[in-house]
Amino acid sequence: MFRAIIRTFLLTIVAIVLVGGAFGGGYVASRAILPPALTADGGAPSDWKAAIPVFWEAWNYVHQDFYKLPLDNDALVNGTVGGMVGALGDPHTVFIDAKRAALVRTEMQGSFEGIGATISMREGRLTIVSIIKGSPAERAGLRAEDIILQVGDKVIQNMDVTDAVTLIRGPKGTKVKLIIQRAKQDAFTVEITRDTIKTPFVESKMIEDTQIAYLRLNEFGATAPNEIAAALRELLSQNPTGLVFDLRSNPGGYLPVSIDVASQFLKADQVVLIVKDKNGNADTYRAKRGGAATEIPLVVLIDAGSASASEIVAAALKDHKRATLIGTKTFGKGSVQGVHTLSDKSELNVTIAHFFSPNGNGINEVGITPDIEVKVTEDDIAKKFDPQLDAAVKFLQKGK
Repeated sequence: MFRAIIRTFLLTIVAIVLVGGAFGGGYVASRAILPPALTADGGAPSDWKAAIPVFWEAWNYVHQDFYKLPLDNDALVNGTVGGMVGALGDPHTVFIDAKRAALVRTEMQGSFEGIGATISMREGRLTIVSIIKGSPAERAGLRAEDIILQVGDKVIQNMDVTDAVTLIRGPKGTKVKLIIQRAKQDAFTVEITRDTIKTPFVESKMIEDTQIAYLRLNEFGATAPNEIAAALRELLSQNPTGLVFDLRSNPGGYLPVSIDVASQFLKADQVVLIVKDKNGNADTYRAKRGGAATEIPLVVLIDAGSASASEIVAAALKDHKRATLIGTKTFGKGSVQGVHTLSDKSELNVTIAHFFSPNGNGINEVGITPDIEVKVTEDDIAKKFDPQLDAAVKFLQKGK
């Protein structure tokens, strides 16, 4: 049985997809791969035949000797694949178990069913980081920094955050009971009815007391192109004299979305990026027609949290001299992953290529240097100052 599981995990590739996102997301193209019929040895190559006995020896000794029962064979399989991938030494070649992969896929579609709170495990305590506006969590009065002590009958402490998310999420209309600790107050219980939570990828506004428009993209998710297009129509109808496009702390996402987003600011057929595989073969991707903001003066805000698809867009706009980049150097994630969806819906992301700017500049482990460097200090954060945005507004108002 477990031989079959291992073979399924390691030998069967359901699909290969070119990607450029920080999560291994960013689909460029896909093609189905039909696995060959398995022989008696699973179709393993000769070098695999020499290595597999070591695995089975260890597997059998663990099952024979380990004192704590029962053993979780699924966890052992996941650990086996994760260990193999980790041995490659590439931070972007990763194994994502089925539970985590499902969460990523759901969130990148722009909606999910739950309560609408972002959470993080801090020193073993499940802490609310932020609340989505208009969500059931907001209506229930939950706040950032609240501690979730218990979900239903399950006490939450030192739990994997993915497992905690799975407990809290659930179908629309169902209820979940939480015990909350807030600062030094006594713990209290809230019952929340789950709902469909939409997570807009785009924020936009006219900056107060200016004629400068502000557009922020939080992630290159599936619905981002339509959200960007709608936001630009609304902003441009107010006749702004300049536009600030904020890509700070944007980890990336789907690569086709980066092309769609860049196309809003570039002229048709201008190069957005170049992808080169390990053999040096190159594919060039170009801007589409119909960009809404190809002429308006433009500043792009970047920082160390701007990665992958964010860097694709920022580099393209910089190389074509379409925008001025303000902020700090970007993360430097310029690799492309093949996404293999395995039989249990887990994912194996394998680095297969690197992407480059239109001028052929490498991005991986290099990043993109802004035209104008402006740093944000701890004091700025404490006082809620934003010197990078201030610099962008001043630049656009002066016209240089």
